[in-house]
Amino acid sequence: MKMRVQAQHLKPGDIVGSGERVENIILNSIKWPSSKVCVILSSNDRDNARSTYWGKRTMINVERAE
Repeated sequence: MKMRVQAQHLKPGDIVGSGERVENIILNSIKWPSSKVCVILSSNDRDNARSTYWGKRTMINVERAE
């Protein structure tokens, strides 16, 4: 099911618009501002993962299996 969710409501397993899968999401840390979340994304080959910082209320297009 395709939907739009805020970055703070992403779940592991969601597929974002770029085709990458959400591996983990970290909401609170002292390393970045409280208005940001750290999202760990992996591509289809699963060999490499990257982290990105999005605003908590940023709307993200995701495909979620439900």
